[in-house]
Amino acid sequence: MKLIRIGKVKDIYETKDNTLILSFSDRVSAFDVILNDEIPCKGKVLCDFALFWFKILKGKNHFRRRVAPSKIEVKKLNMIPIECVVRSYLYGSLYSRYLQNDIDITGSGKYFANKDLQLAAKLPALLFDPTTKSDQHDKPLSETEILKNKIVSHTEFSQLKKLSLDLFSQVNAIVSASGFILSDIKFEFGKDQKTGEIMLGDSIGPDEFRIWNKDDYQVGQTQDSYDKQILRDWLEDIGFRQEIDQCNNNNTHPKIPKLPKDIIEKVSQRYIDAYERITRSTFEKLD
Repeated sequence: MKLIRIGKVKDIYETKDNTLILSFSDRVSAFDVILNDEIPCKGKVLCDFALFWFKILKGKNHFRRRVAPSKIEVKKLNMIPIECVVRSYLYGSLYSRYLQNDIDITGSGKYFANKDLQLAAKLPALLFDPTTKSDQHDKPLSETEILKNKIVSHTEFSQLKKLSLDLFSQVNAIVSASGFILSDIKFEFGKDQKTGEIMLGDSIGPDEFRIWNKDDYQVGQTQDSYDKQILRDWLEDIGFRQEIDQCNNNNTHPKIPKLPKDIIEKVSQRYIDAYERITRSTFEKLD
């Protein structure tokens, strides 16, 4: 195998059979910075989740087989350089853009008929909100920008939107039945190298979706997410986010803090809890 890419949380290898091996690691990143500490079990949870979704979701995808506890083999696709984000709630970066009059969430073509929606409010309809695909910082992409830059054709854009909304509905049905709210999710797609057919690629797990516990949900409040949000909040509290912004302005590197043991344990357990509730199966830790 040949290592062809080291990502924030997973590495990609190319095989002699023209397939790829996705290797899920325990690495964790926040605010586009890879931290020094790892999250136990995270890589295997993400791999287990990938298997679950690839097997249960309707539609074609690039999955072929599992080759190790934290590795899967997938068909090599010509990946489309767009992250297809679907949002159901006004949260995260979408809320900031809402306050800045930078997004149409009504589907009417008019930006902000009103400003009455609160943080974490349910959107009037599902929002297809594609972004650039970057190792640094993803930026929103409008349909006009995508078509103008010829990233995909008009027909392909419509297909990506339809596939994304359909997959959201499928994932949401399973997540909702598990007592969670699916706030948003990211899909990536690629084209079959022989036929050009568009199919689901990459993976699906807590690094790709934001879920909240139904019983804890309160509109207008910061939600308790079942992902690495605990980690982000702690880093915000100690001023790491502000340090990153300053370093970006000065073109320097931030001093990466050591994570407290309890934060590491909480994040690890959140990933495991999400997996067990959604898949209705017991997570098997490695010895």
